[in-house]
Amino acid sequence: MNAKAVVVASLIVVAGLVGLVLFLSAGEGTTVYVPDDAARHRERGEFLLNKRRHTTDRVKKAELLSEAIKEFKKAIEIKPDFAVAHNMLGHCYIEAGNWQAALKHLDRALELRPDYPAALFNRAQLRHRLAATRRGHELIDQAIKDYRKALESDLAAAFKGDILKSLADAYRIRGEYGKAIETLRSYLKYAPHAPDAALILRRIRGLELMEKSRKNSSKNPSGQKGQEQAENRPAAPGAR
Repeated sequence: MNAKAVVVASLIVVAGLVGLVLFLSAGEGTTVYVPDDAARHRERGEFLLNKRRHTTDRVKKAELLSEAIKEFKKAIEIKPDFAVAHNMLGHCYIEAGNWQAALKHLDRALELRPDYPAALFNRAQLRHRLAATRRGHELIDQAIKDYRKALESDLAAAFKGDILKSLADAYRIRGEYGKAIETLRSYLKYAPHAPDAALILRRIRGLELMEKSRKNSSKNPSGQKGQEQAENRPAAPGAR
């Protein structure tokens, strides 16, 4: 067999392997092998989600989300350790408002790929939303931890801006205005020409005012107490 024939035969073998196996990055320095059927269901699910993003009809959105969930479930049935499918299914359940199922699949994705930035971001988003409905700082602290870990990965470059903005808001909820300001400035440094740059600047100014007000209040606790008493005083009749 001459050299040309060897090259042709090699190309045929490679093409056949590509047809049988989908290679997906599983974190830094790791590769996993995904059967064709599982990959097709995952791709179909992502196609449906993308279609959903471009649809304004609420009924259609719900239908597409339901179909996407079915596709990701099928992918997991074929390959139970398919981290990407677990992450996408978790994302779908967040959209559907099924917090418990979302957390289950996001946790599973991160068991399989601890450095998976998309799953870290999605789990942080879930905890971020839940924090608004519950007392205490446990959930928002967990969200902050996930956001920060996601930022450590080079694989997060595609959505680093979203992580930074979400992290800043989590710091705001936590009352850590200085860190929120610093994080938003990091976002502007990362994306100086972002469409929402002007809005981010306004947020920074608002946070600076909140930080300044808190510092002034700490210097004058009696004034703060008087202000709180005034705020808690019942409104006069007709002043509503």
